[in-house]
Amino acid sequence: MRKTAIATAAGVATLAATLFGSTSAVAVAASPTCAHTCILSVRTATHDAYDRLVIDLGQGAVPGWTVSEQTTPLYWGEESSQTQVPIKGDSYLKVTLMPAETFDGNYQPTYTSPRSESFTYPSLKGQALVYSFEDSNTFGLALGQHSTYKVFKLTAPNRVVIDVYH
Repeated sequence: MRKTAIATAAGVATLAATLFGSTSAVAVAASPTCAHTCILSVRTATHDAYDRLVIDLGQGAVPGWTVSEQTTPLYWGEESSQTQVPIKGDSYLKVTLMPAETFDGNYQPTYTSPRSESFTYPSLKGQALVYSFEDSNTFGLALGQHSTYKVFKLTAPNRVVIDVYH
């Protein structure tokens, strides 16, 4: 008797092992495939000297980024949008990743984190994926009073890290 199981969830294909004479299968997750690098999720933590936001990425080249600061609130989509993002801060940091996607080649979402969320960390007050179109994606960070920030990449696995110092 030969049994094979294949499952798909939110665009992530699951490869199943084939077992002979067994009613169970061992699954191995496969990474989503994007035209460029997939944006998978964000995660945050606070540390003694800084708060950290990590943007987890799929396989491929780590995308480039641009950073801008502003004191005006964040809005969804283009700057002319009338819908304000529901995160509050003393200032805001926008980090745009290019080229990277939040949808795979089958138009299934690869980004699994909340679209926006608030925090009670000393320096990081919230985050939101404020703009996503084709291969350009902008994350907005709501900041408390802070002195400096640093953006850098890490690999194996791929990610972009933003440290906001207290």
